[in-house]
Amino acid sequence: MKSGFEPISVSEYVKKHIQSNPSTNKENLIESLNSLVKSYKAGEKCSCGNDIWVIGSSACGWMACFSCITGEAYPDDDYEIEGALE
Repeated sequence: MKSGFEPISVSEYVKKHIQSNPSTNKENLIESLNSLVKSYKAGEKCSCGNDIWVIGSSACGWMACFSCITGEAYPDDDYEIEGALE
């Protein structure tokens, strides 16, 4: 299980994201997040071998882990979709 993340549902994350980024296409965001959760559950990994970060991967457009996306070693209460924390 990934640690250090704050769990959030897809619907709650989408609500927060749209509030901060009103030009985002809501349906595309939901589709991207759900697709990436499926990829995570299917065992898809970042090129470095770590678990993908669904929220970060959706934002950047490629499957990658938290460290490869942010350059930081560990999340500090960053959000991750609940289904990708199992």
